Amino acid sequence: MKYISILLVLAGIPLFMGAGKTVVDGIVATVNGTPITLHQIDQRAEILKQKFPDSRDVRQKALEDIINDDIIYDELKTLGVSVENGDVDAAIEQMSEANGVPTGTLRSELKAKGVDFSAYKGEIKSEIAKSKLVSYKFRSEITITDDDIQRYYLAHEQEFSKVKQADISHILIAVPPDISAQQQQKLHDRAMRVIDKIRGGESFSDAALRYSDDKYTKKSGGYLGSVEEGSLYPVLNTAIFEARPGQLIGPLRTPVGYEIIMVHGFRSPGLLPLKDVKEKIRNDIFTSKLDDALKNWLLTKRQKTIITIYNELL
Repeated sequence: MKYISILLVLAGIPLFMGAGKTVVDGIVATVNGTPITLHQIDQRAEILKQKFPDSRDVRQKALEDIINDDIIYDELKTLGVSVENGDVDAAIEQMSEANGVPTGTLRSELKAKGVDFSAYKGEIKSEIAKSKLVSYKFRSEITITDDDIQRYYLAHEQEFSKVKQADISHILIAVPPDISAQQQQKLHDRAMRVIDKIRGGESFSDAALRYSDDKYTKKSGGYLGSVEEGSLYPVLNTAIFEARPGQLIGPLRTPVGYEIIMVHGFRSPGLLPLKDVKEKIRNDIFTSKLDDALKNWLLTKRQKTIITIYNELL
């Protein structure tokens, strides 16, 4: 199931504010008579804080999202389309498996952050509803030409540039957690002795086979292959990509231990061929056009919707 990232787009849609109203029973707003409560807004705001920790006015954003949801649900009802509990449960299970986080753990983490699990399910239901709406109303109307793809490719050359790569081998001297400073020093000294042996004439591959604690690479002489700049621990990234081909570097302390690195060489960055990124570009353009279509549709629907907001609570 594919979901469309449109929350940031919807944030720009203005509200029709009711002035001088009194708040009744915690009702903050109504959409065609359907109430929106302060509790709903507070729960949605907690979810938005997790997604956008630097965002301001999250309660106002939460209210806007809930109003948009109500409009979307009404339209789906008109179309004879529904979002069932099974759709929501299946989506949560799919995301849990993809992220390696059991549903029970997810519930506990949300609770610790003050987010009710039913509110989280409401957020997932909202995303599914948006996805279904654009599928039924807009998907068939969108066309993407080769010219569209070419213009996007040229306008986003930096995005499609190859990342610089280094061809490396390594020897790991593992450092277990929670060991004493004295024990760490002994492991550091061990790493230095390995470096001395290599500088004294022992081949890197032989040293990796004899001394490395990385059981997956030691039999191949510690060879890791090509690694992209920015994909490593910062201390490794800086040292490797500032090194010269053939340079031995280390020992470098990382969260897993002391690393000894042989830098074999580098591959220079360059622009990826259009044929290799054409489908990604097509998907990016398609998603953008769907977002725009939904945004414009909501603007039109809001003009025909009776929205009253009792802004004393906001």
